[in-house]
Amino acid sequence: MVKLFQNDELRKLGYKILLQIHDEVILEGPEENAELALKIVTQEMENPFDYEFPIKLEVDAKIGNNWYESK
Repeated sequence: MVKLFQNDELRKLGYKILLQIHDEVILEGPEENAELALKIVTQEMENPFDYEFPIKLEVDAKIGNNWYESK
């Protein structure tokens, strides 16, 4: 979550973290950058450490207009 908060690319695209509930994170930003932001978020969540983690972490990320659509 810290890496997402500190990610300059997401910030430049206009995205910010709105809410975190346990292992779910909701970001808000412009629709035209949604696909690129999704790619960045997925990459950051799959690789949260500065070293290679021995276990592959799977991320389920979606784009939606509200939390319900993204579930």
